[in-house]
Amino acid sequence: MFRLITIHPLFWMTIGLSVLTGRFREMLLLFAVVLIHEVGHATAARYFGWRVNEIILLPFGGVAVVDEHGNRPLKEELIVILAGPVQHIWMMGIGTLFHYMGLWHDMYELFMLHNMMVLLFNLLPIWPLDGGKLLFLFYTSIYPFKAAHRAMLRSSLLFLLILVVLTVSIFPIHLNLWMVILFLCVAHFKEWKHHQYIYLRFLLERYSKKYDGANQVLTVMPEMKLNDILATFSRGRHYQIFIQNLNVKTDEQELLEAYFKKNQIGCAVGSLFL
Repeated sequence: MFRLITIHPLFWMTIGLSVLTGRFREMLLLFAVVLIHEVGHATAARYFGWRVNEIILLPFGGVAVVDEHGNRPLKEELIVILAGPVQHIWMMGIGTLFHYMGLWHDMYELFMLHNMMVLLFNLLPIWPLDGGKLLFLFYTSIYPFKAAHRAMLRSSLLFLLILVVLTVSIFPIHLNLWMVILFLCVAHFKEWKHHQYIYLRFLLERYSKKYDGANQVLTVMPEMKLNDILATFSRGRHYQIFIQNLNVKTDEQELLEAYFKKNQIGCAVGSLFL
């Protein structure tokens, strides 16, 4: 697993600053906290059979890059997301135990501070932090995938703007925090730019892999466009499509095949069965 670890340039910059300011030991402590956080995500993902491509470490946490695109069960994804933050609970518990047993005094308070900062910051509802992923998971439980992704980005951007305002008001010269905000802004821009691509990966995964969701009948009119129907697909459901007037019932796989293999993206769904 450790061969998958990549240190983000922002973290290298933070490490360089720590060397220049004589705070390298403190940075090593932060590095260990962040590493355990991300290994928690990766371990849970592998437990469920996800393919982990990379673990990127950042000064405030990290990103476990997985080859999954929104079709895993909600409970499963929730566990993977929370597997990072939960690491801080046992770390702080063991640290407190060692402290009160008289086994650890040096840097104990800093260790607890690092854990609290990484934990709380990661739970902010901002993409791609764990809180942002929880926000996305919530939206996908009530909206179709495509609409959920768009709603998550808008909500996340609002919280990011609030963070910027608070930083300007309270920590205007906190260099590390501004670097983190810069990273979050770039991440938002990339996620928004790739919105359609992310949606297509969600559909393609349903088409290319066996997908067993809860069966749901989706009733549509023959003149409805194929891409409009697919945009109503939600995670956790396998659709049977009933086309009114034609009295045709078909599986979502037939529509996905028409979309990806036959390239009939904008056609009326009824025309597929005439």
